[in-house]
Amino acid sequence: MNSGNSTTRRSLMKGASLLAASTATSLLAGGSPAGAASAELKAPPHERGSYRFKIGDFQATVVSDGYGDGAFWPAFANNAPEAEVNAALAANFVPPVRQGTCNILVVDTGKERIVVDTGFGWRRAPTYGHLEDNMRRAGIPPESVDFVIITHGHIDHLGGITNKAGGLVFPNAQYVLDAKEWAYWTGDQYERDTNSQPMAPAFKEGTILAAKTNLPPIKERLKLLKAEGEVVHGVRLVSAHGHSPAQAAVMFESGNQQLLHLADVVHDPMHLLYPAWTTVFDYDGAASTKNRKQILERVTVDRTLVMGYHMPFPSTGRVVRSGDAYRWEPARWNW
Repeated sequence: MNSGNSTTRRSLMKGASLLAASTATSLLAGGSPAGAASAELKAPPHERGSYRFKIGDFQATVVSDGYGDGAFWPAFANNAPEAEVNAALAANFVPPVRQGTCNILVVDTGKERIVVDTGFGWRRAPTYGHLEDNMRRAGIPPESVDFVIITHGHIDHLGGITNKAGGLVFPNAQYVLDAKEWAYWTGDQYERDTNSQPMAPAFKEGTILAAKTNLPPIKERLKLLKAEGEVVHGVRLVSAHGHSPAQAAVMFESGNQQLLHLADVVHDPMHLLYPAWTTVFDYDGAASTKNRKQILERVTVDRTLVMGYHMPFPSTGRVVRSGDAYRWEPARWNW
């Protein structure tokens, strides 16, 4: 992209953000109607979903696209007996029907604004599809985004590329994918593979439709990378295939700090305790399990801060060894 145009746009957006901040200050100082603050507190979770933190000099924000309820078994442990899974859930105070989330990472490097994945988009409204609104609430206009990284081709990661009218939600961005992942989801094999997987019919149909409708509009805006390729300085893909043919995790590095965006290496904290559990969405369950264990071991040894796309909001934390497996240690929420 033209860096001069990006800088100009960033300056304009910074001014808009300052105006928003000024307005917010005015509201907090009493310039709003009496019920405004209480109304915000009563808003549903998808309308108050953003969390900021730092990765070295990078400014990071987790923005919620929304949430939805679903049975844990068999979707997230299809290679284990139902009774065994439900007993493990109960022992860890997890209900058999649990709430899933889609959490989008936005990172400002100082030069570029980067978004990782886009949520379900409008197709799963009303509880999903709130990324654009929540970004604006957080003072991050989608028009200001320079790069959108798509970790893999499932509907809950690329559904928010386009809006209901078919336009691009991030109209000025380049779209980054692993080249093998792009080739697969724009080829003629993914539809047969998706239909042969044990996932729910609605998810199969949605995944196929999302690939057909959301990928063609970004064809002229692509930045295709090989596995482990660099997006920009300090941001690179990390091979995590298995859940899809070439799923990528994303490593952010600034100064002496790192954050690894895990994509769908794990879906829930239970997958750390039971890393051999596979999901009905896995393209290759054996490869997915192998890469999950390798990545979890790496971030445990290196004490790397991680983000799980579907982990409980705000979805950042660390992986800690627990016997022969691992456990999730969520980052402390600093208000």
